[in-house]
Amino acid sequence: MSVIEFVPYKLMPASFNPWREIFIEVADEVIKEIAHPELRFLHFGSSSFKVAGKGIIDISVLYQPGQLTKAAAYLTKLGFENQHSDKPFPPTRPRKDIAVRFQGELFQIHAHIIEQDSEEHRKQVQFKAYMLDNVKARSEYEEQKRQIITQGIAQQDDYGKAKAPFVKRTLSAL
Repeated sequence: MSVIEFVPYKLMPASFNPWREIFIEVADEVIKEIAHPELRFLHFGSSSFKVAGKGIIDISVLYQPGQLTKAAAYLTKLGFENQHSDKPFPPTRPRKDIAVRFQGELFQIHAHIIEQDSEEHRKQVQFKAYMLDNVKARSEYEEQKRQIITQGIAQQDDYGKAKAPFVKRTLSAL
């Protein structure tokens, strides 16, 4: 019996929430639930490296070359919806959204469909490792996110764009 329940995604304004250990548990349970022999998974983003933020759990769904359509169809079959955004990722790099109920609480999930061993996949792995190893960087990233919310930027697309310079600057230094 599954310990999570998939439910419809609900687009919510960005907010600043403390990091919680439960984010790791939720990601692990989602990955168990969507496991597929032809796919690999990576929990990445702030919820994976102990940084406060929106509390959305980002998971890369990693497919083998030429299997993008199959990976996207698999997630759709499980109930994942097309990205809730005015500016979605391109069809060549889609994101699917869903929410899960875990221990009586609702969590939003973003599933990023990315080719395994691609440059983007490698950058996600590098960024996550760097952030886990660098307390100062985590603190700086958290503060930037707090400032974005303080400035009144709460629409998810705008929030993502506002925090992008930190990620790009960090990746260029790795």
